[in-house]
Amino acid sequence: MKMRRPLAINEVINNQQLREVFLCAPQGGMRRSIRTNSLTLISDKTKLYDDRVVGNIYHYTGMGQSGDQKMSGQNLTLAESNQNGVEIHFFEVMKPKEYTYRGRVVLAGEPYKAQQKDQNGKQRLVWIFPLRLKDSNATFTKLSTATDDEKELQEEFQDIKQVESLTIKQTEKERLIKARIGQGTFKKLLIQRECKCALCGVTDPRILIASHIKPWSISANEERLDVHNGLLLCPNHDVLFDKQLISFTTDGQIAISHTVDEKARIFMNVNDKMRIALTERQRSYMQDHYNNLV
Repeated sequence: MKMRRPLAINEVINNQQLREVFLCAPQGGMRRSIRTNSLTLISDKTKLYDDRVVGNIYHYTGMGQSGDQKMSGQNLTLAESNQNGVEIHFFEVMKPKEYTYRGRVVLAGEPYKAQQKDQNGKQRLVWIFPLRLKDSNATFTKLSTATDDEKELQEEFQDIKQVESLTIKQTEKERLIKARIGQGTFKKLLIQRECKCALCGVTDPRILIASHIKPWSISANEERLDVHNGLLLCPNHDVLFDKQLISFTTDGQIAISHTVDEKARIFMNVNDKMRIALTERQRSYMQDHYNNLV
């Protein structure tokens, strides 16, 4: 038996759904299922292991939180996966309780040993498994340091400031600036946090657009650099948000402008029951946006 239903690349599911799809255990970073002949790998960025991406290879830490890891159990299943016929499926957790599906993976090389600290802070030997995605359109999340992120944003925003000095119409400036922000480093950092439209859940990164909650034109420099002043949306919802025809309360409940009629609501896929998840810092930016709803 294969997985119970297909998953789209970058689809976000919860733990219960993961169990139902793979008929696996409810916990653990490596979940074997005999019934679906699968091994589900979960790289949880909020927890212990020091996983990393080099090029297009994911260096995944094996199972075992205390002491030296052994080549047994699910570690052995993964090590032999190129021969044993077990399907390996890979998830990343960027936010607690949200599992982002990256697709099937295969071993890209021999497992090797490395040193990491265990859950008690003691150095120990772990097994590292080099993994490669089977789908050429899928990507792993490559985590960068905060310093690297800020440097990239600073460089990009310096370029955007040059656009502000151009002798062109203001509407054209705003279009160029939004296009640059919506598809550049700022978008990349938002995708690393969560690759989906905050409102409808669309997961294709090619069509997602990054916008500042507090507009670029009125943001201080530190606010322009703050990814918490950002929201990732699909094109329909981005244009509504950008024109302040929709906004959100501080608890994430959608607010729709009275100027958006029922026909437009249907075609643009918005309704009064929709809501989004906001971080504490996003809430402070959203308050001003909400107060300026058209």
